[in-house]
Amino acid sequence: MSYCVHCGVKLGGGEKRCPLCHTPVRDPLNPPDASAPRAYPVRSPEQELKRSKGYLIAWAAILLLVPSLLCLLIDGLTAGFGWSIYASGALILLFISVAAPLALPGRLWWLSVLISFLCLNTYLFLAEQISRSPGWYFPIVFPALALFFGMAVLLIILFRRDRLNKLTVFGASLIAIAAQCLFVEWLCGRAEGKPGGLMWSPYVMAPCLFIGLVIFFINGNRPIREEIRRWVHF
Repeated sequence: MSYCVHCGVKLGGGEKRCPLCHTPVRDPLNPPDASAPRAYPVRSPEQELKRSKGYLIAWAAILLLVPSLLCLLIDGLTAGFGWSIYASGALILLFISVAAPLALPGRLWWLSVLISFLCLNTYLFLAEQISRSPGWYFPIVFPALALFFGMAVLLIILFRRDRLNKLTVFGASLIAIAAQCLFVEWLCGRAEGKPGGLMWSPYVMAPCLFIGLVIFFINGNRPIREEIRRWVHF
């Protein structure tokens, strides 16, 4: 085992250049051996992830799109197109939700969220039309999904700008769930002509709000936060 004469990093037997400063390795007593294992990875983890995105998309296509086509084929050959439309649509929607973040660069995360929002709304709108039971998409589903994706985008922006850490993102998500439940029940009541009554949402809101506020309190109190960090190793 030899060391770089310029920066002092330890070199493997197969290194022709220093992996840190790229200084040529000239050791007459230990010439470079191409068959020797490298002491350092050729690619960084970020490069490996970037190279493997295509493979992940291909596997997602095999695992999600192929079953959707099989559902359509089996249903079409047996009883016409019925249940397979819903199953295949859900699988295609899941594939788009997986493939969009992988295919787009990180700075365009908002575009993958927008694509998922549009695809999910399109799927549910078509489900309403096919089921021939109108009256639930525009009054309930669309505004509920708009609020859900809006809060998700807000949390992502706050996290990316370091306004929230991992702990407070969890607490804010619980508070957002509480608001979402209240909004969904209000939408359902308005659609049924009873916008004032609350039945099930307070039971979900109470624990979500309590846990979310406790998390923010813990995050703001450094001694308690550090003590809990030692307990749970987060």
